[in-house]
Amino acid sequence: MKVTYCVRTLLIGLALTGCGGSDVVTPTDTFTFSSIDAGNAVSCGVTSGGSGYCWGNNTAGELGNGTTTSSARAVPLSSGLLSFDRVDQHACGLTRGGRVDCWGYNNFGEIGDGTKNNSLVPVQASVGVTFTVVRAGGAHSCGMTTDGVYCWGDNTYGELGIGSQSPRLTPVPINGGLSFILIQAGNNFSCAITSGAAAYCWGLNSSGQLGNGLTSDSNNPGPVTGNIAFVSISTGGTHACGTAASGNAYCWGNDGSGQLGDGKTATSLIPTAVSTNVQFIAVSAGSSHTCALTSAGAAYCWGKNQAGQLGNGTVADSGTPVAVSGGLTFADLSAGNDHTCGITHAGVAYCWGLNSSGQLGDGSHNNSSVPVPVTK
Repeated sequence: MKVTYCVRTLLIGLALTGCGGSDVVTPTDTFTFSSIDAGNAVSCGVTSGGSGYCWGNNTAGELGNGTTTSSARAVPLSSGLLSFDRVDQHACGLTRGGRVDCWGYNNFGEIGDGTKNNSLVPVQASVGVTFTVVRAGGAHSCGMTTDGVYCWGDNTYGELGIGSQSPRLTPVPINGGLSFILIQAGNNFSCAITSGAAAYCWGLNSSGQLGNGLTSDSNNPGPVTGNIAFVSISTGGTHACGTAASGNAYCWGNDGSGQLGDGKTATSLIPTAVSTNVQFIAVSAGSSHTCALTSAGAAYCWGKNQAGQLGNGTVADSGTPVAVSGGLTFADLSAGNDHTCGITHAGVAYCWGLNSSGQLGDGSHNNSSVPVPVTK
């Protein structure tokens, strides 16, 4: 579900209950964000000053503020964690000192603190290494250090990449001895890019989301078919996408709502080119939709759109990229479950799509098919 120059994921959905048209609301009382992540009925962002905020569903403590009260407006993370490089979703954050802290749902050990207890505030993942990147998937998490990749949490389908299907309650190094420069955790699978621009995936493969031409799961990293030199990759619900140095975007896996962007609705077990003449610098795979950014900051989305998550003023699915309404230019973009969020170059956060839990952060629970600003 996200994209600055890389990306990530998640799951669920309802129907449009409000807000449509093509007009973008003018922000009046907003934060200045440096990054943003849309997840499963929750969104999180990091301000330019390094403070973390979340909004939306909070039944398992996903907002990290010490409560289980959902919020349709952004609330600050508690527990003294004042600076993050990224905030993702069940969720996990990375401090400037390289420590990983996670919070929220923890039934599979995805928080990484050695327990299966939910946490309403950020707690440290138990491992004596310094992380440079952390990504939170459906029920597992992965992080990257200068020495390699670690994963933890659910491992039913081999999504931890450790050669077995045994879950881990604390971070463990993945198999393969490969040197990765980018890691993404999806819904029961993971993908990464090597220093040689090769994509590898592992875990659940029922819809071909590993991109290797098969539908059998893998508990070890394996190469994505096609010899494509990827510069970004994103893991979604049951599909994945990446961009090549040429600006061409490719997707693979489930295509039931057109999320592969090839104008079809047929599952693809190998990367298929997104049908567009637009060149992208990064792509973000959500649950059943995908969004991408051009070098000029223009946002395009495709796939499922029953709640307006494509942001084009309609609720009609699209099997090919459509421009997000409003003429905004984004520096960061993240496709979540059934909503999408982005931040402009000025740091103003906008979200669109499903808003049943307040995940758009505009103070309401009305869905929106165009971007609306996240407000204080």
